Amino acid sequence: MKTVGGNLDLAGSFRERDGRARLSSARRGPCVHRSGALRTDAPYQFSNCSTLPAFCLLAFFVALLLLTPASHAQSWAERARQMNRTEISATEAVKRSEQGEADRRNKIRIRKIQPAMPSVDWNTDPTAVPYMLYQIGKRTDLPVHIENEGLNTGKDDIFQETVLYLTSHYRWGFNEKENANLTLFLKRGGTLFLDDCYNRGSPFAESVRPEVAKMIVGAEPRVLAQDDVLVKDCFKMIYPTPWPGAAEFENRAWLYFPLDNRPAIFFSPNDDGCGWEISTPPSASNPIGEGIGHGGDNRQRETMYQWMANWVLFVYTH
Repeated sequence: MKTVGGNLDLAGSFRERDGRARLSSARRGPCVHRSGALRTDAPYQFSNCSTLPAFCLLAFFVALLLLTPASHAQSWAERARQMNRTEISATEAVKRSEQGEADRRNKIRIRKIQPAMPSVDWNTDPTAVPYMLYQIGKRTDLPVHIENEGLNTGKDDIFQETVLYLTSHYRWGFNEKENANLTLFLKRGGTLFLDDCYNRGSPFAESVRPEVAKMIVGAEPRVLAQDDVLVKDCFKMIYPTPWPGAAEFENRAWLYFPLDNRPAIFFSPNDDGCGWEISTPPSASNPIGEGIGHGGDNRQRETMYQWMANWVLFVYTH
């Protein structure tokens, strides 16, 4: 299993079993019998105490009200706010950060790039990558880790990742530091997925070749084809799906850019992220919501999830 930052090892088993606690017996307590005798062997249920005089209950609640401390008179919202407030030391903060770092290791991750260029709407489909990863976890039984914040590729955090994702409606590009880091990321075995959010051609698509050329000098795009030895397994890892560009619904073929005899950058011109998206409000007939914004249906979305399940396993193992 290939990683860039040592993030994934599929040699082990990742199944977890949730423990469940069960109540084994009912609580027992005192109850007054109709004869006036005190019983201790009956379950503590209102049905056995139905003859308790009403005025006794009323007196009990009045007494309880009078004995309540003044501090309990504050609103439930204020009490909840105080109970939920957590103050931690700097040491505890570092410890929690280390735990978060450990939680993401040995798990499948795809991080969204947030370029420094302000015009790039990199988060246009906010639920796309998280729900796609959720689907991969369900379909493969492999652990996934979701972090939906945008990644600054100008920082060294990029080298802790294996797969990066960029989408937008507009023209995009990277500054000198971002380009240098991305070039090194790709040379170290990382993979970049470019997704045209506009569909059917856009300034995003027009940016692909010139911007990729800055990261992989002289790279030329290739169409994913079944007879291409570099990518022939790409859509056969789990599902025998039609290749992008040959599916029943209208779409165009994916492209890829090779580096060191491997596919390093993939480009989809079909707005795949919109197919993973589930942000549209759900309905009774479509309980998870319809995310496809270009006239697609759930059959099309299922195919797009299958593509990504295949693709993710391909890039993590090739």
